[in-house]
Amino acid sequence: MQNVTAIKGDDVEFRCKVNDVGRHMVAFLRAEVPPRLIAFDERVFRQRDKYEIRPRVNENEWILKVKDVQESDIGGYVCQLNSNPVISRLAYLHLKIPPSVSRSSTPSAVEVREGHNVTLSCKATGNPSPSVVWRRQDRQIIRFNGATGYGASVYNGSDLHLTKVSRKHMSEYVCVANNGIPPDESWTVKLHVTFEPIVIPQATVVEARSGSLVRLVCNVEAWPRAHVTWSLDDIELFDSNKYSTEQAVAEKYKSVHVLEIKEVGKDQFGLYRCIASNDYGKHFADIRLIESPQQSNGVLLTEGSGSSETDTETGDDGIDTYALAVQPIDPEKTTSAANNRRRSNDLPSEDSPLNIVEDYSTNHAHRHFTSLLKELRHFPFSSASAVLTSHIGLCILLCFVFRNGL
Repeated sequence: MQNVTAIKGDDVEFRCKVNDVGRHMVAFLRAEVPPRLIAFDERVFRQRDKYEIRPRVNENEWILKVKDVQESDIGGYVCQLNSNPVISRLAYLHLKIPPSVSRSSTPSAVEVREGHNVTLSCKATGNPSPSVVWRRQDRQIIRFNGATGYGASVYNGSDLHLTKVSRKHMSEYVCVANNGIPPDESWTVKLHVTFEPIVIPQATVVEARSGSLVRLVCNVEAWPRAHVTWSLDDIELFDSNKYSTEQAVAEKYKSVHVLEIKEVGKDQFGLYRCIASNDYGKHFADIRLIESPQQSNGVLLTEGSGSSETDTETGDDGIDTYALAVQPIDPEKTTSAANNRRRSNDLPSEDSPLNIVEDYSTNHAHRHFTSLLKELRHFPFSSASAVLTSHIGLCILLCFVFRNGL
């Protein structure tokens, strides 16, 4: 007989050849102490659902079939001839067993305090002996020494040692056992890192108008998850027709908490506090809600605005603003008056066209500067500077044209 190697669940056969049997008979036994008879000649004596004597193909070969082999079937099998002395042959059944992870020695969840060390174990059996590989479920690097220490995407070995664990180590760790016999077996261990809460406000100061809806937000990191409350000037707030609270889990140990103020009243401005607590500590952050300044009801003229109309707007004191109306002047009359003045060397009369233009230009420029000074009180600096610059340039140009008779 020859040794047989099988995979768990297979059927196997032991073949025993005997020459010159004569009147003797062949038996199959388990090589135990004491030996256990399985079959004699062609009859099975025990566990007929497990063993079977196959019909002989030729006169000198006996075949023992073992069905659905399991770990309990591993061991020696004897083919024996009842001669004197007894003749026997021994063969072994070897079983290839797929890997199996021990549930009793590998817990599904492990809890450790932040800053401490921890070991995750994955005990696997099988034949051949399986190898074990660890990885993180989220595909992140496994850090072996602190949150920023050296690490690897996978770790080979049954025991995964982590030192100075931080909240960033919190994840599901998967161990995979393999020995070349399918199927592989995997097991997931959840690592929980406990630490006291920390509260981070989204904004420390929030402005709002009376009557508006406001949402105050704080971000919380904690494990176990923190119980979060809100207070205003040290008075705890609850869901009501004035307030409502919401929360959402961002990831693992992070959560977002919102206090909604449905219609801000004068008595609701003040110092709000977001308080988070768990079994390991308590932390809070303050958010100050202040009333935003009321906007002016005056009309603002922004940079780049203007009008193509020649109409004028009149201010409270009757001075023209925003637009400069210029009466049309006949250029021929202006040129003739200037030439006559140069030839005669006489002063122009009060009724000459040139004096009319000069008086109009001078008086209107004075009035326009007065209106500009009033406008400056109503505009932001950037807008006022743009308006002033454009109007001064226009006034200077008009005075130059009219005084030089161009």
